[in-house]
Amino acid sequence: MEKRKNIDLTKENIGKSLIKLSIPLTLTAFVQIAYTLVDMIWIGRLGSNAVAAVGVSYFLAWIAEALSLIAKIGGGVYAAQAYGRKDKKLTSLILQNGYFQGSITSIIYIILIFTFKTYIIDFYKLGAEVSNFANAYLSITALGYIFVFLNPIFSQSFYSIGESITPFKINTIGLVLNIVLDPIFIFGFGPIPELGIRGAAIATVTGQATVFFIFLFVMKRKVGVIKDSLENFTLSTKWQVRIFKLGLPVAFISGIHALITMILNKLMANFGPKPVAVYSIGSQLESISWKTTEGCQVVVQSLIAQNYGAGLMDRVKKGVKESLKLVGAIGIIATIILFAFRNYLFEIFVPGDLETINLGAKYLAILSASQLMMALEIGSTGIFQGLSDTRTPSAISIIFNAARIPISILLMPYFGVLGIWLSMTITSIIKGLLSLFLLKKKMKKNLKVIDFR
Repeated sequence: MEKRKNIDLTKENIGKSLIKLSIPLTLTAFVQIAYTLVDMIWIGRLGSNAVAAVGVSYFLAWIAEALSLIAKIGGGVYAAQAYGRKDKKLTSLILQNGYFQGSITSIIYIILIFTFKTYIIDFYKLGAEVSNFANAYLSITALGYIFVFLNPIFSQSFYSIGESITPFKINTIGLVLNIVLDPIFIFGFGPIPELGIRGAAIATVTGQATVFFIFLFVMKRKVGVIKDSLENFTLSTKWQVRIFKLGLPVAFISGIHALITMILNKLMANFGPKPVAVYSIGSQLESISWKTTEGCQVVVQSLIAQNYGAGLMDRVKKGVKESLKLVGAIGIIATIILFAFRNYLFEIFVPGDLETINLGAKYLAILSASQLMMALEIGSTGIFQGLSDTRTPSAISIIFNAARIPISILLMPYFGVLGIWLSMTITSIIKGLLSLFLLKKKMKKNLKVIDFR
């Protein structure tokens, strides 16, 4: 089964391999976007207090996803490099230790959430009703954080060996199930009572748990390193440390980005509810671009890692060029779509609200200018990660994402809320240019093959 399905990234045509593996990940991104929009529509029917309560939990889920990146990226990159060297025993060992690290981290995080849940909710000072909603929602969804950690790690184990169809199918089943269960559990259906916000939480955890158990079932039946990674577990202190060291900078990026986004939202709120609404809708529209590119980033990372691990430096260099061409094309297409259809896109969400539509059109016009550089930065990050370098892209991301706050404060007196969005575009362009410069500099050096001893 493994030989028939997997793409040998160390031998097959690089351009075709990138496209073949990227398509399922891109489709998964679109399904995820659809789920997020539908989920918010159903929860929105419970009122703004319910939406605010879910917003508190979303931030904690974002932190959970950030922490899961330690084992996902650290284990995934090293597993791909070992697989590229045709060392299947080592590949399984690395995957096993990634699963273990993800499991332990998730359990610790869940314990911390339940220990400090009340303090976290009270921090937002959203009132008694919202706090009660948030407590009810978080009490259920926090139990599912173990799936938030392990499902992406399981997906990454397939990507590392050049297989993206299986995780696409499994994740899609979970997302579609979630979409179907949302209205049933929220509003009731037949013998199922109306559960309100608790129903939304139950639907979410049910979808996540379903994905987890399907993964286990499929992985147990799959011949090769994936099946082996679930058997004869061997804890390796050396690989626990290596995985943690490589993955930590990536997790740190995501966590810092979550905090910066909160601050920028607070700055937007100073101009009233409309800019916040525009950003909420606009960021979802823009996610069509960056989620697609991030899907490609996973493939780029595996391609570079396998060839780097195998010592095939000519293929690594060719892979870099083909990868940047692919993500660059996505960035150009996104720029054209977001700019050309900026008015029409917002009209779908807020028909008749001319003020929001006009402000939204300005948002997309500003953000469309950075799509190409943003795509190239994301692609470059995948290349750096494949070369076992997570520090360089982490430093670029943290420094210039943080710079958005002072730049916004400087521009707001002159451009109002547009100054915040200009700061996002300016920093995205700088991140893209700097990533390309440092990547070019790195590729000119003699790359040393990873030492697995």
